[in-house]
Amino acid sequence: RQAIMGMCQVRFRYQGGSTPGAVRTLVPYGLLFDRVNYLVASAPGDAEPKSWRLDRIAEFETLDVAGSPPEGFSMAHYASRSFGVYFDEIEDVELRVLPEGAEDAKRWRFHPSQEIEPQSDGSVLVKFRTSGMRELAWHLFTWRGTVEIIAPPRLKMAMREELQIAL
Repeated sequence: RQAIMGMCQVRFRYQGGSTPGAVRTLVPYGLLFDRVNYLVASAPGDAEPKSWRLDRIAEFETLDVAGSPPEGFSMAHYASRSFGVYFDEIEDVELRVLPEGAEDAKRWRFHPSQEIEPQSDGSVLVKFRTSGMRELAWHLFTWRGTVEIIAPPRLKMAMREELQIAL
């Protein structure tokens, strides 16, 4: 928090990713809080930030070197690009929530960009754009069979894979 507010770069040993134990020097942009918490940061000069799990950060230090997000960066916009914290291809999602789950769906926020369309049969269509299909598939398990995946095909595939693993 001190580094973010002070617009200073940070250095730490990261025990995750493709090179566990590597020392990283990054420009912090902000924090994301979910089931696991993340530092959103980029290497100096990189245009795109990445999410770094806080529980995998060791030997953290705030540097006396200036570092701030690019002009116009928005944590809200960054976070809305994914259903959870995993970022990949952004796709149009369409879900049909059956009548028995429709009232809950009308009150639920699947995504900041969602649109909900009531249907004549009592169901609702929920539409939004996001990435993170695997995390979305995990979330759909909590709806206990009241949600039908209309699109995209990659979300259907992720759900099939997760069902296969569960079986």
